[in-house]
Amino acid sequence: MIKIKTILNHGGSYPFQIDALTIDDRMIYGRYRNGRVRVYVGEFGDFSEYAAVDGDMIFSNLIGDAFDGTMTLEEFKEATKTTLDFSEAVDDS
Repeated sequence: MIKIKTILNHGGSYPFQIDALTIDDRMIYGRYRNGRVRVYVGEFGDFSEYAAVDGDMIFSNLIGDAFDGTMTLEEFKEATKTTLDFSEAVDDS
């Protein structure tokens, strides 16, 4: 389980996207597009713009249909709860 410290940015549709920071200073990038939720993680201490986008995929799950790409932050948290822990996250978005 990866603990999220700060939500940096979230929103949009097709895709819904989120940028966050873990408690051990790794960038997280999540997206929901084409019915699939994906989460990527960057290297420790790399805060560059594409650190997580170019990082390792740590979660992928098909939850909608091919034309779905809209969700709320709460729906994203629910969809990724087996991998990401938002229980103490601060929303700085």
